[in-house]
Amino acid sequence: MEDGRAGVTPELGQGTPHRWFGPVKTSRTLMRAVILRLLYIKESFVMKNIFGMIACAVAISAPCFAGATFTFTGQWTTGGQGNFIATNDSGQAMQNWVLEFDWNADITSLWNGVIQSKVGNHYTVVNAAWNGTVAAGASIEVGCVFNQSPPGVLPTGMTFTTTASGGGGTGGGGETGGGTGGGTGGGTGGGTGGGATGTCIADADRDGNVNGSDLGLLLSAWGPGSVRDITGDGNVDGADLAAMLSAWGACPTDSTGYDKMPTVEQRKIVGYYPNWGIYQKNFPVTSVRADRINVINYAFLIPLDRTMPSAWNVIVSSYRGWRYSDYANYLQQPAGTTLSAGVGLFDEWADVKANTASEALTMSPAFREGSNFAQLRDLKQTHSKLRTMASIGGWTLSSPFFSIARSAQKRADFAKSAVYVVAKYGFDGIDIDWEYPGGGGLSQAGIGDPATDGSNYLLLLQALRDELNRQSAIDGRTYYLTIAAPAGDTKIADINPPAIAAICDWINVMAYDYHGGWDSYTGLNSPMVNIDPNPSAAKWSVTGTMDIYLNGSNGNPGVAPSKLVLGMPFYGRGWNSVQPGPNGNGLGQPGTEAVSPGLGETEFPYNSLISSGILSFSNGSFVGAAGYTRYWNAEAQVPYLYSPSAQRFISYDDPESTQVKMNFANQKALGGVMFWELSEDTALPGASLLDTIFQGMKLP
Repeated sequence: MEDGRAGVTPELGQGTPHRWFGPVKTSRTLMRAVILRLLYIKESFVMKNIFGMIACAVAISAPCFAGATFTFTGQWTTGGQGNFIATNDSGQAMQNWVLEFDWNADITSLWNGVIQSKVGNHYTVVNAAWNGTVAAGASIEVGCVFNQSPPGVLPTGMTFTTTASGGGGTGGGGETGGGTGGGTGGGTGGGTGGGATGTCIADADRDGNVNGSDLGLLLSAWGPGSVRDITGDGNVDGADLAAMLSAWGACPTDSTGYDKMPTVEQRKIVGYYPNWGIYQKNFPVTSVRADRINVINYAFLIPLDRTMPSAWNVIVSSYRGWRYSDYANYLQQPAGTTLSAGVGLFDEWADVKANTASEALTMSPAFREGSNFAQLRDLKQTHSKLRTMASIGGWTLSSPFFSIARSAQKRADFAKSAVYVVAKYGFDGIDIDWEYPGGGGLSQAGIGDPATDGSNYLLLLQALRDELNRQSAIDGRTYYLTIAAPAGDTKIADINPPAIAAICDWINVMAYDYHGGWDSYTGLNSPMVNIDPNPSAAKWSVTGTMDIYLNGSNGNPGVAPSKLVLGMPFYGRGWNSVQPGPNGNGLGQPGTEAVSPGLGETEFPYNSLISSGILSFSNGSFVGAAGYTRYWNAEAQVPYLYSPSAQRFISYDDPESTQVKMNFANQKALGGVMFWELSEDTALPGASLLDTIFQGMKLP
């Protein structure tokens, strides 16, 4: 994950496609005029969706998709870009789909599908290896870039056939119209009522009212594949118009829409909270939007080994110069015990408001009001579905895991200490963030052992599971055990995902950092599909990583989707000294690691891109500013920024790419999503990544 070269892919350099919501309730005359106009413009789209649904309803022996559509997301004089979308309205899971159509276009790039054949103008496209199964109610989106003369001609004769997962024949959805759609949109959002899934889903411009401006935004997004889809059926159509009409006027005053939040047992929305956020980013726990998540992973507590090899004893707290051995003096343990390994508080002031590390061991109560732990307690008291996890380790603090996991006594002692911390401070479980078994993390030269770390990891997790079960038998509470898991195929090869899943409640997959400043060439931080031509990078993408976890590798079977939680970045990675290159966008060009202004970090928080003025958001649209251009990589489905004058390239995620990832998680029926980290989102109405996740989360 820390080498390789990003591929050079021609970019369109255009704005984000429209992503809108909207509603309207007005006079009978206006309603009639609007509806007649829509039927005039979209007669084929509306009527053929209706006929398609009727066909599905009566074709008992031939389940089928209804509503296959095509929408232009960009056009130019010699061609364009667009999306085919079909929704599984059959009421059952489907597999092995085939899309056929006639078109006078030469498709030069296609994603989320494979061109099986082209005979004349007749295309046959089949599913990719990773998206052949479509859950009931889920949608398939196949995107493409094409050359076309004359431009602007829609495909015709579209059929979508598939097979029911449990057997049965095939059926076809009828061709529907399309529409040009597109434009420069982006963003879902919270708005004044607290989020799209909350109380005012139709308020597209987030002004607290559903009115004519929202109607205009709805009409501009008419067609398939827009997050302005109010009804959640994958299309902006007559049903959404009806929903808008019924919601016309001032938004309701319910501030959260918390009734829409799933329980942890249904699906997870996991956000990491960094305890240093109170200093560096002025982001206290009270700023966490607890109405939008159901799990907080508190980062980080420090793993400690009293007899760790001296060569590993490096400074881990730069602001006070402490080594692991300094922290080991304050290992948390039950009274009257001396444990060989365990867990410590990394910042006792932030965590519990102790004046010294020694005081934190014996103070009563265990934490003071105003501390992070006290504020986590308060959030749970006002948000019944919220759970908090003590996350142990992380990139900087993982080295002691190696020696702890290799000793039966240390594993047992570590588990006792970790569970003692959980019970003492009111957490609901433990998240182990070991980066990484087998080595490859910070300051780990010669420490990892790929041959044994994976099996020792299982023993460590089992010790934790057993100790949590013992604690649950004592106090009757439910405790969870999770891990943060690697995304790189070589790192995954050093662990045993299905065996981990059998011990843990779920696995948070860190599907990001595929490329960063450690690479000598610019690349994409969290692409859906790999575009790096380096053979070793073939699996360096969200779909590549999840394919390994879902389908297995190295002789291991796959993991049940419900046990996998897809990780998303709320930050980007940057490079300096980047020349434009042959395509003018800086992608795939040599560069050096860049540091985010004002933070001194190599992470570029999403909100800092907006606050620093290089990414502008207005009226639902994102554009580059201050010399930067926003590009969208149609294959990888992520944006990036490039400034030829500053010679800086930044790969990041925004609401559009986050929605793509959310759609993937829904389609794969994953256990939920996770993100790093809570302080990096924006409060700007309509631009929030967390709102995009909350709005897009579908229950199983």
